[in-house]
Amino acid sequence: MSAIQIRKKDGTVKDFPEGHRPGGSWTNSIRYEVGFVVVTDVWGTETAIPSADIDEIKTTPNRGRW
Repeated sequence: MSAIQIRKKDGTVKDFPEGHRPGGSWTNSIRYEVGFVVVTDVWGTETAIPSADIDEIKTTPNRGRW
């Protein structure tokens, strides 16, 4: 998946836009843990957000660029 957008209950939005990294096909990823959502960007940086604070998660897959 490429772009991830997390809308929090307080109305703020956290965007993880599609990123590119030289040397391979790296993409953002998301995983759901007990009590948290963890987003990993193309550089391996992880951001954990408490699931109690989240209203909606939207992911936009990368279908490739032609």
